[in-house]
Amino acid sequence: MVVVVIMGVMAAISLQVFSQQVSSSKGIEALSMVQSIRAAQERHRAMHTVYLSVSENGWYPRDPSAGGVGRQRRSFYHPAADDSHGDNPRWWQLKPTVSGAVYFGYQTNAGVPGSPMTAPLVAVDGLTWPATTEPWYVIQCIADADGNGQIGYYLASSVNNEVYRMNEGE
Repeated sequence: MVVVVIMGVMAAISLQVFSQQVSSSKGIEALSMVQSIRAAQERHRAMHTVYLSVSENGWYPRDPSAGGVGRQRRSFYHPAADDSHGDNPRWWQLKPTVSGAVYFGYQTNAGVPGSPMTAPLVAVDGLTWPATTEPWYVIQCIADADGNGQIGYYLASSVNNEVYRMNEGE
């Protein structure tokens, strides 16, 4: 009987650790995509002198307010001719490197020097956008990665090298 109780406790602990690892891996997806989008934006600027605003129609590849967002993976790229999401052609033009299907929804806005930077969806303590004399971009990603109703949010921009994270792994 003692052995069965010990095995039950060990199984419960293992399940908790496994769940935390799965949530953490989803957060790694967001960080990896932010870096990939940054690299793609820099390539685009090197060729065209400006960054590419790809999010004119909301979150891509899906809206975070839709059911199941963050709990199911979705292919990042649709076929190039697919017009089911208005931003699909711009994401194909930017072409960030994607290792596979994604949990998060992504937005990337860009602007010219002197134009106001996109405001973050979620207020981030201590974050202020400086006036910029350079082209700029803002990357945001969001998901309910573990399905508990708490949103994980990541924010990055061209004006600094930081990635702001809120509810990482959620």
